[in-house]
Amino acid sequence: MPLAAYLWQRIRQLGVQSVMGVPGDMNLELLDYIDGVEGLSWVGNANELNAAYAADGYSRVKGCPGVLVTTMGVGELSAINGVAGAYTENVKLIHIVGTTGMRAQMARAMIHHCLGVDPDHRVYAKISESVRVAHCWLDDARTAPGEVDRVIRECYLHSRPVYIFVPMDFVHVPVPASLVDHPIDLAPKIDSEACTSAINAVIERITSSSAPAIIVDALVHRFGATDIMNTLLDQLQIPTFTTPMGKSIVAEDKPHFYGVYNGQVSLPGVADAIEEESDLVIDVGFVHSDSNTGGHSRKALSMDRSILVAADYVQVGCARYEGVYLVGFLTRLSQTLTTSPLPALPRLRRSLSLPPPSSPSDANSTHITQSWIWKRIGTMARPGDIIIGESGTAQFGFSDATFAAGVRYITQIYFGSIGYSVPACFGAAVAQGEIHNEGNGGMGGTKGRTILVVGDGSLQLTVQEIGTMVKMGLGNVIIMVINNNGYTIERAIHGPEQGYNGIATWNHRLLLSALGDKNGEVNSRIVNTKEGFEEVISSPEYTDLNSIQLLEVMMDKMDVPWRLQAQIDLINERNARMKSLGNEE
Repeated sequence: MPLAAYLWQRIRQLGVQSVMGVPGDMNLELLDYIDGVEGLSWVGNANELNAAYAADGYSRVKGCPGVLVTTMGVGELSAINGVAGAYTENVKLIHIVGTTGMRAQMARAMIHHCLGVDPDHRVYAKISESVRVAHCWLDDARTAPGEVDRVIRECYLHSRPVYIFVPMDFVHVPVPASLVDHPIDLAPKIDSEACTSAINAVIERITSSSAPAIIVDALVHRFGATDIMNTLLDQLQIPTFTTPMGKSIVAEDKPHFYGVYNGQVSLPGVADAIEEESDLVIDVGFVHSDSNTGGHSRKALSMDRSILVAADYVQVGCARYEGVYLVGFLTRLSQTLTTSPLPALPRLRRSLSLPPPSSPSDANSTHITQSWIWKRIGTMARPGDIIIGESGTAQFGFSDATFAAGVRYITQIYFGSIGYSVPACFGAAVAQGEIHNEGNGGMGGTKGRTILVVGDGSLQLTVQEIGTMVKMGLGNVIIMVINNNGYTIERAIHGPEQGYNGIATWNHRLLLSALGDKNGEVNSRIVNTKEGFEEVISSPEYTDLNSIQLLEVMMDKMDVPWRLQAQIDLINERNARMKSLGNEE
């Protein structure tokens, strides 16, 4: 079969059904082969950056890699910011780049998309070195199939992006068709002895503790361990917390779930319950970035009080067990607890009495406030729904929401690239539709809704992808535009009245129409009161969604979630203290 057909067959075998990207003269013949693979479709995006974000959102929902195709140079450089975000947040991505042919490369010909005089046609591959875990050039028919398989395996092992470069003159090169009959081995090579030792050590520590707790973080989702994690939590039933990045991994209706732990930027009693009252804290799939730890305000725990379960190792006290991978470890631990239940578990299943959060000062406001909106969107979401929160106030606000079991929450907290959410919403909605069509999603057979919450500033970076939603006929998307007249999160950090935190003023009610939706104005509304918001989200157009809906939510430009303000205050206090110490020296 042609090499390109082999590549697309391998992509389809991973569960991928939609390929994102932008056509260019160096990938057109490569794209021709997509239609020849049953169940695989091309999805054209508005630009390459959006394609990368969309592939990221697609991957987070389906669990398989998101795939995007660009042309050499101008295309792959445009996409790299989205790929970098996927790398930082451990999202599986396969970036396929169509390049110049081998003869042009060897001659260093001055072909369009190249750099300067006597161009190195492979220079762009050097630029993406830091945002990928593997790459290959399909420039040798004898090794190309093996290289495709190797790179895909690395994508899974590390849950991070990989690159595949395809020269134009190798697209049609024949390779043995029988090779696709042998599945790629995607499982990591587990050190069975180390895994057994780690399990024994963990069980011993749990048994000897008197007040254990567990924190579930983002890598549990990224490495496909969500289901087994929840099974294990049901077995243990010890106090459980998530982080801002781990939110929605744990079923939040369980009696042993106590909310989001974000260091000192947590609800009352949460930090004390973990840092002071627990004699053992199991930190699973951790990502200790600033906004995931309350600006690094988590109290450091001594080794004898903590267990770390990483993507590829487990650390119990001073002992570190390498070659122990997340899914395999959690699975074997669950199996061990099934066959040999811990006699100590009943006494370890304590109930925490956390103080209730204080009522916000604007609780009785009739207009929409930050203290109200995020919790309300949380209760609005139904099992099967996906909520996408943009970088900014939404990320800090949604930690206070309570989601029903089966609601998935997507945001980009660590990399934090504004503009991420709109294309990610598109990718998530496409994946959600595929899952529904396979009979695995929704509530009572109903397709879940994709609810995008994006600020008016962030929207302007990648708004074009709403046009792709319209083009694809997506009917399961609700777009909530938080209009607070600019970059509110930046105003809260610095320069509340500075011009650089302002944006162009758009008429959002005309947006869907401008991007091709014939019913755009009918499906676009604006609200500024809680009563108005309730009326809209309770309407049949929102509860029985069958077309894209846009809701502009008017809010005060200096109204911010309490968590955001608390983190800013912590950081400012820390900086002032460091400055004072510097002056003393």
